[in-house]
Amino acid sequence: MQDIRVSYKQDGFGNEIFARVAWSHGTPPSDSKPIVLVFHGGGLIVGSADIVPRPQIEWLVNNGFLVVIPNYRLVPQVNGQVSYADCEEAYDWAVSTLPDIMSATHGVTIDSGRVVTMGHSVGGSIALHVAAHKHVKAVAAFYPSLYLSDTSTTSHKPTNVPPFGMMPDFEPTPDDWATIKPVNKQLSEAPLGIPGLPPSPRTKWQMSILKNGQWAKIACPDVDYAALDPVARQENIFPPTIIVQGDADNVPGSSLALAERATQDLKARGTDVRLYVVPEATHMFDLPPMVGTSDLGPKWQAVVEGLSLLKSSVQECS
Repeated sequence: MQDIRVSYKQDGFGNEIFARVAWSHGTPPSDSKPIVLVFHGGGLIVGSADIVPRPQIEWLVNNGFLVVIPNYRLVPQVNGQVSYADCEEAYDWAVSTLPDIMSATHGVTIDSGRVVTMGHSVGGSIALHVAAHKHVKAVAAFYPSLYLSDTSTTSHKPTNVPPFGMMPDFEPTPDDWATIKPVNKQLSEAPLGIPGLPPSPRTKWQMSILKNGQWAKIACPDVDYAALDPVARQENIFPPTIIVQGDADNVPGSSLALAERATQDLKARGTDVRLYVVPEATHMFDLPPMVGTSDLGPKWQAVVEGLSLLKSSVQECS
């Protein structure tokens, strides 16, 4: 597998924002590759292209895809609408500019008429959003954040579930804010907290606002929650979609009940949608490195179900 970083836009200060691009060097260069855009999770506050599980990327490239994983600007320096807009721009760049780059520098041919999207957590919501606004053949949403526009959902309520309930309240100091909101750069990459290691100020702040039910208003300060809620917008039409959801997920904004609601909502609109439930699986069940390597059990099988929809959708239209 070949794996590079390519700038696709700049932030408000002129700093580059990168997309991770991966493909299989074992595939004949003459084969025109479909594009899969993968949107990382992290609650719009942390995360980057580097957190997308490697076994999933390898499966996709081995099945002929060009994988594009864009970073996008993070809250709180921008609001969630800007994060979503960056991902729309990443789509435009991937279908209009990237083919020439890949052909000229790597001899790789891209079929920009065959594009699918996928994402994890809030990235699943972004994948649905992009699919509703762009020409996309299929969507795989893994434990997506859903129904933010419904203020009765868990996205808007305090929680005491682990790990949020185990974390003390946190009010950043001026030095902390200098790392969370640097003065000369809009962050588009921030590491996830790692169990067993001291959390960064950004991670402590994220945990605190989720614990206290403040995340929605910080991600969307103008309270236009519908802008970040693609499933609830009745005018949105989606291509074939699979939602992969653990039945033990209790992270604010993600749950089996919300996934079931979304499935019924999309079916009522005529969407070819399927819900795949993963028994005893929590949020980010696919993130541990053994899933897809030494662990090929139900969790990896669930991942493959989602990825297989993407593969079949581009095969049918090739």
